[in-house]
Amino acid sequence: ELHIDNGWVRVSEYSDHVDGMTGVFAEFTNHTDHDITIVGGSSEIASMVETHEVVMADGEMKMQKKQGGIVIPAGESLTLEPGGLHIMLMGLKKAILDGDKVTLTIDFDGYEDQTVTWDAKTSLAGDETYKPSN
Repeated sequence: ELHIDNGWVRVSEYSDHVDGMTGVFAEFTNHTDHDITIVGGSSEIASMVETHEVVMADGEMKMQKKQGGIVIPAGESLTLEPGGLHIMLMGLKKAILDGDKVTLTIDFDGYEDQTVTWDAKTSLAGDETYKPSN
């Protein structure tokens, strides 16, 4: 079984307008005997849903697509958090503001896709620059 807990969607100056973007965070616990990989997803509110990581590049923290997805090892837990691994909603079709409910389907390799609805809230943690690194 895969448990997903404490999910939330970040509200910031990047998410408060159409065509913006934002991060999605949660705790994943893999109670199976095989690795499960988050490979992306979909949401009515975003054109693209991708797995991302934050890396140090040119002396600053930058976000980039996580090639191969995000692996949740068998029997372990993994937390997606600001400034680290996360799911990215890109090309927002409407602003995401504090208190909004955001529904997305998370696509997995090794497990059935899961649809969740999480609260949007402001967080100052992990103020990485939302610029794709080349």
